[in-house]
Amino acid sequence: MSPRICSCTLCGWVVVDAPGNISWLNQFRGLSSSSRGVILTGVGLYDDPGSGAFIAPVDPNRRWDDSNYDSPEEDQFGAMGYMEVNGRHGFIFHEACWDLLEIAFRPGLVPLLRLFDVCDSLPFPLNGVSISWGHDYGGPVFVDDDHHFPWEDRFSDREYMEPDPVFSTNPYEVQEVQHVLTEAPESPPSPIRPFSNATTPGLDRFHALPEELRSVIAIHLPTVDVLNLRLASRPFWTIFNSQQFWASRFKDSSDRSWLFESQDSPQPRDWRWLYRRTNNAHIGPGFQNRVRVWNLAQKLVAALDFRWIVNDLNPSPEKVSAQCIEVSGELWEHPVGAGHALFNKGCLLQKTYRLAIPESILRLSVWSIPIGDMKYVAGLKFTTATGDVHQIGYRTPAEQSVEISDIRGFKLAVGERGIQALQCISERSGTSHWVGSPEASPKTLRLDVGERLRELDFGFDGCKIVSLAVSSQVGSPAKLADDEDRLRKAGIWYPAIPGPNLCLNEASFPPREHYLNGYKPLFWTSFGGPGGIYLRNLTNLSVIWGACGIRRVDFAYDITVPPEHRAFGCEMSGEWTKEINFAIDGAGGEFIDAIEVFQHQYQPKEGYTWMVEEGVIVAFKVSTNRGRSCFFSFLSDPPSSIPFRVTTAPGQAITGFYGSQRPHDGSGISALGIISEVIKGE
Repeated sequence: MSPRICSCTLCGWVVVDAPGNISWLNQFRGLSSSSRGVILTGVGLYDDPGSGAFIAPVDPNRRWDDSNYDSPEEDQFGAMGYMEVNGRHGFIFHEACWDLLEIAFRPGLVPLLRLFDVCDSLPFPLNGVSISWGHDYGGPVFVDDDHHFPWEDRFSDREYMEPDPVFSTNPYEVQEVQHVLTEAPESPPSPIRPFSNATTPGLDRFHALPEELRSVIAIHLPTVDVLNLRLASRPFWTIFNSQQFWASRFKDSSDRSWLFESQDSPQPRDWRWLYRRTNNAHIGPGFQNRVRVWNLAQKLVAALDFRWIVNDLNPSPEKVSAQCIEVSGELWEHPVGAGHALFNKGCLLQKTYRLAIPESILRLSVWSIPIGDMKYVAGLKFTTATGDVHQIGYRTPAEQSVEISDIRGFKLAVGERGIQALQCISERSGTSHWVGSPEASPKTLRLDVGERLRELDFGFDGCKIVSLAVSSQVGSPAKLADDEDRLRKAGIWYPAIPGPNLCLNEASFPPREHYLNGYKPLFWTSFGGPGGIYLRNLTNLSVIWGACGIRRVDFAYDITVPPEHRAFGCEMSGEWTKEINFAIDGAGGEFIDAIEVFQHQYQPKEGYTWMVEEGVIVAFKVSTNRGRSCFFSFLSDPPSSIPFRVTTAPGQAITGFYGSQRPHDGSGISALGIISEVIKGE
């Protein structure tokens, strides 16, 4: 039986040590379900990865090495991505990491139920041993942003079978602590007055403030902002010599708060020297790992600062009906007929509620929650002109609002793991500004139904909104079906929704129906640039083709153009790929005026479900206004399938591609659509 290796939920490094060793690496606590609810276990020892048994005392005050404890099998629980044992499942933490987490939450306690709910909402990637927060854990996880889109699962574990000089060092019991705290301070360097633009007291309003108030302002700012402020404002020069200011850097969540032992003694310290002594260049592996894990703990403190709003909500149907329009992250569904199944990507729908939108809206507010390196919408609040509040979801300290009098729909930014931002669309005031964090997320107008919304269906996991649906009274998929521009409106697009000046040639995009629902992002590239401004500079089209399809299309120019115009797709070439080039005389007026896409449709028993629904690109042909053409395929023989052909009318040119990709099964770009537009002077 292969060993079961899992990583700590907080630090991301493995909970295991060499056979026979007992160290901080294989001593753990579990955050586990039980008949009494969510509990924190005592300290267990994971010394037999071959059996894969996580056993720890149910009493949090007991340990595996207590004289009267013999690690009974009834104390075993299923951990991380593995199935329940004894009716229990949980998440593991190094004992040392849990101790740091408890200190980070002081003076409060770690909210066990909230932490369990958040962890239970996170996937376990197939190619890793750690729960996926959506960050790199400060190093143990590799994030491949170069060959994946932001919504894709792009996380993989670094090599963990060999000890790492930093990650393998105990972050809680750091030998360096006492040495640093008892070391004699060195004399500070001679002060050099910084250059300041604020040379005249009358031009700097900070001159009017007493020094005590300037000190309070500095204490509440990040250190880097204070140092920059000194360069701009002469009154803040004295802050550099303020022991009170430097002492504040070691408290609360400031940038040296990880050295919490500095607060244990009332003896006077040279805080400025200690700050300089503990910068990254002067600390060893123990402190480096302390800093890393402490920063992760601070992320967790911020992520768990929420509470569920108890309100008069109506539960909505568990399944969205055919008469609803829904936008969601990639909702994970348990495979039919399977026993234990690994929740390995996307988001988990745990509860659904319906909220009526009040008649006289004055304001819509959004609460956001930070999970990993992204922020998600956790809850919504409608405020009426009379001051009544209608709210739903999780309340957090991060609140953004927009003034709105009516809502006919939403423009949404949605990631694989949930809703990240929204814009309200109003009959009276048009489209509002974004509330939430729309950066690096696909966007959609699917919920712009054109009529006043009266109620919304919300889907939640343990900490955020994962789906939003409009009920049938205000719109239906049938209405969208009559719209020739429905892919632009109902599709989920990255990096933005294509503008109305771009023709998507939807009738020549065979899998169009597949992309009108669910979470299936389409990405697009305008190699011609806005209005075709780069067509005169286009010199070459290069297609990287693999055995399973197109990996990427690159475009070359005789000038420097922004990177977003230079490639379609982001997968790299490999051993079993070939590159096909087609030179284009853009400077001489040559441009692409026709493309044929050869799509093979699979029968139900021939391939995966997506192959049957979408088909597979087996070749495509590019033709120009000079009668030249190039055939792109991994195979030399033309395919037997009938192509879908896109041609342009006089005054138009093909300026871009759109499509989707499936990087995890090696098929690359699995759908290809053509963008054309009117070109001035052509």
